[in-house]
Amino acid sequence: METGQVPEPLFTADDAGRVSSWSQAAASLFGRAADDVVGGPAAEAVGGADAALRVVPRSGGGWEVHLSDPAEADVEGPLVRALFSVSQLGLLVLDRDLRLIRVSAAALTMHGGAPQDVLGRRLEDVYRLEDPAGDLASARQVLETGGPVFSRLVTVLTVHGLRQHYSVSAFRLSRPGGEVVGLAMTLLDVTRRERDRERAVTVSRVRERVGHSLDVMRTCEDLADALSPGFADLVLVSVTEEVAGGDYPPLQSADAERLMLRRAAFRSTGPPDPDEGISVVDAVARESSFARAMTSPRPLLLRSDRNGDLADSPTRRSGLRKAGAHSMIVAPLAVRGRALGLLRIFRCGDSEHYTLADLRAVEAAVAYAALCLDNARRAAHDRALASTVQRRLLPHLPGTQLGIDTAFVALSPTADSGVWFDVIPLSGARCGLVVGQVSGEGMPSVAAMGHLRTALRVLAGLELQPDELLARLSDTLTRLAQEQAGASAPGAPALTAACVYVLYDPIARTCTVACAGQPAPRLISPEGRIERIDAPIGPRLAAPDSAPFAMVAIDIDDDTTLILAGDDLDPALGDEVITQLVAVYSTAQDLADGVFTRLAAHPGHQGTALVARTRPLPAGRTASWSLPSEDSAAPQARRLTRQWLTDHPHPLAPDDLDSAELLVSELVTNAVRYGTPPVTLRLILDRALTVEVSDAGTTAPKLRHARVTDEGGRGLFIVSRLTEKWGTRQSSAGKTIWAEQNWPAEEAGSAAAADPLP
Repeated sequence: METGQVPEPLFTADDAGRVSSWSQAAASLFGRAADDVVGGPAAEAVGGADAALRVVPRSGGGWEVHLSDPAEADVEGPLVRALFSVSQLGLLVLDRDLRLIRVSAAALTMHGGAPQDVLGRRLEDVYRLEDPAGDLASARQVLETGGPVFSRLVTVLTVHGLRQHYSVSAFRLSRPGGEVVGLAMTLLDVTRRERDRERAVTVSRVRERVGHSLDVMRTCEDLADALSPGFADLVLVSVTEEVAGGDYPPLQSADAERLMLRRAAFRSTGPPDPDEGISVVDAVARESSFARAMTSPRPLLLRSDRNGDLADSPTRRSGLRKAGAHSMIVAPLAVRGRALGLLRIFRCGDSEHYTLADLRAVEAAVAYAALCLDNARRAAHDRALASTVQRRLLPHLPGTQLGIDTAFVALSPTADSGVWFDVIPLSGARCGLVVGQVSGEGMPSVAAMGHLRTALRVLAGLELQPDELLARLSDTLTRLAQEQAGASAPGAPALTAACVYVLYDPIARTCTVACAGQPAPRLISPEGRIERIDAPIGPRLAAPDSAPFAMVAIDIDDDTTLILAGDDLDPALGDEVITQLVAVYSTAQDLADGVFTRLAAHPGHQGTALVARTRPLPAGRTASWSLPSEDSAAPQARRLTRQWLTDHPHPLAPDDLDSAELLVSELVTNAVRYGTPPVTLRLILDRALTVEVSDAGTTAPKLRHARVTDEGGRGLFIVSRLTEKWGTRQSSAGKTIWAEQNWPAEEAGSAAAADPLP
């Protein structure tokens, strides 16, 4: 036979052990013709022959039988003896009942017993298999099919409760004739490899699960979930009080005794420990393992058999003993020398003790977790800062206005977003009601909200109609967005805003509404009928859509309720919900409280709403007269004003009454000289005395500073000196010049007591 040439088999057999081919060499060796043996059992075909045969499996199924090389036969014996006595590879030979009939020296060493302790016993009786059903089923499958199993991971529990991992391969043993005699197994101890893999999986799991949330407590819970079960039997994650509040964390080198740790997450593979309450604050005891860990750059490993009691406080000692805790790793959660918190993990009962390799894995895991926790702390700090700024920028209490009560609803998830609401006092006892929201969240959104709220108040003070006000507000936000475009993060959403503006006039009993990307308000009549004001919804402020804003004016009765809600909250305030609440609550504040109580009980609801309820004007608060367009108008106006203010239940002091007369005289004189008939005088008494003089002209007056030699031109200058504020507003009927004179505090307080304004 030439070198490299595969020898022809003596004969072949199928999987059932029947002869499928028979060579001439086989006929000569065994003295039987092919016709006599093909199709019959191979064991009978070679029976009685004194020949060394070698059986080789065929790739397509079945077997080849070759005549063994004498030199090869001389090697097999010594090789088998060496494998069983010297090789570090564990070898097991089992019979068809899976009883051990031969064991190598290496396998005995792995098991830790003597030959007499294992030979003749079943496999599952010798080894405490972690998965006996699966492992034995795999062995029986090899016996039945003859298909080998390679590198199956088998876990065995030792007498000390440790877990040993083996890479096991199994082969069926058969005689040349195909008779199955048993099973051979090879064992390779891969415990160290598997433990390293488990540690790597733990670190990978921490990196996979931790960091998805920017909530401090949620980040701690994710860390605990990643470590238990699998790597720890007990996990306790605590954060410093500063981190829990979103403040700057203390230095690791600080006095640990001054640190306060708030429990943020607890996990246990056993029953929960009632002593491990979440949000409980613990002081760090001096010279404790916690104190050492908080001031150490690396985790600490403690074992009960070496370090004694693992508990640093009597309250926790009983719980750890009950759980059977025997080893603990205490790891500081720190970033850039700042202490964020503390991780404590325990192994209990039959679990293996922690090792230095586990310590290194924990060090890698907490390094990543600490970064995620610091990101969450920064986000919490930013949210707290944004929330503080937002609260500073919003009205603290509902404004008291003549003829209307208002109240606000703000659900907490919007605390760091650009949501705002406002009640803007305007001339003529009118007021502007606003609810809006800037896109995005955090400080950029809140800062933009502050700009918008200020701009809206300024524009409202210019006596603009709602549609024109929204148009100018949109232009303001567009310029602001252009200024901030260079500082925005890549991919940040465009700066836009939604807003609804309602102008309410309690004297005319009218309501004018304009909407920008937000639903129109709901109106609830005194009879309880609910309808949405039919106002067109224009584009969002600063949106690319340049469609004009529209407004609608409606008459409104006393005791009517208006609900202005943002995009987030409006869907939750369905007609059915509002009907139920209006039937119970009669005041604006009670209705707002009812809305909050109803929606806060259901997670997911967030947003802002403004509730306004109109009410009849108190008697004696307004007076109006038509005046002739001639010089006699000013004396007549002074007389009417003095008479009305004198007859009031709380009259003005003589000096204040004289100032009011002078104010009326100057405004009426200005209207008669420069305006267009008819001329009307109206007085409104609220927190201040408002004087309004209207005429049909459209030319707005201007304040002049007359020279000493000028005989006129001082009217508006006198008005500006006598009043806190004055202005002009246009209407379809002409213009109105108004001025507000302070009403002394004692009179205002008495009037408020006589006619309380919420």
